[in-house]
Amino acid sequence: MVGITKERVPWWLKIGAKLVLSRLHVTYSKWRSIGIFQHGFMLDPGYALSVFRKHYDQAKTYLPPSYSVLELGPGDSLATAVIAASYGADKVFLVDVGPFASMSIEPYRALLKALSGQEAARNIPENCHSVADMLAATNAVYLTGGLQSLRALPDASVDFVFSQAVLEHIASGEFIETIRELHRLQKPGGVASHRIDLQDHLAHSLNSLRFSSSLWESRFFAGSGFYTNRLRAGQIVDIFTSSGYNVLARQDDKWPALPIQRRKLHRDYASLAENELLIRGLDLFVQKPH
Repeated sequence: MVGITKERVPWWLKIGAKLVLSRLHVTYSKWRSIGIFQHGFMLDPGYALSVFRKHYDQAKTYLPPSYSVLELGPGDSLATAVIAASYGADKVFLVDVGPFASMSIEPYRALLKALSGQEAARNIPENCHSVADMLAATNAVYLTGGLQSLRALPDASVDFVFSQAVLEHIASGEFIETIRELHRLQKPGGVASHRIDLQDHLAHSLNSLRFSSSLWESRFFAGSGFYTNRLRAGQIVDIFTSSGYNVLARQDDKWPALPIQRRKLHRDYASLAENELLIRGLDLFVQKPH
């Protein structure tokens, strides 16, 4: 019922509501508990496993038997620490822009049950009484300084990077440097898999393209829980290649027709080619050259 109600709320009313709600002195964990603000669905063990497997299955032939992995934007859950360890990772970096992840051990116990029988997971349950124990057992580090955290990681320290519906949330002014930092810290031959959602996060359309950059990028809008950087697929691919990556695979998801009338878009976007505007999601698999 809650999901149905959300879908019926007009996009413009969602903006108004989030502009107000984000300025109330309520903790993020409380908002998450009532479904107002939520950083992903990785607390669901089945979903977390499916996300990791999707990215890992694409990357595994490029990885050594023991490898290091970085998840950009783990959101509400540190599930990747356990999952990656069970899939052969010997070091896990979890990098976000804030401490959003659940610090209760219970969701991760459910995940361990789902992973029961896998070698790396067998030794974790009895040893882990807290999330700190879990991170130590999986040789995982949780960093919450965003771009600053990436800068602190050493050159060529990561084999495999992945993100799930995260890159669209990186501030437009930090996007290029973020990709350059990922390239710097990846080992030569290392690979990265990214799922990028190019829809607005209001009504799964292009309503975010109605606004001028001065308003959309303002602190008033950008800090209210519905921000995306509005980069289109072609721009994102160009940034990856200009940062030194080779594109190994690209998959575009498209609307059959534009979900919004072109005349309603801001003039900065109204002249974009229709093929570019039709792309609502992008799977990008890249490699740092040897």
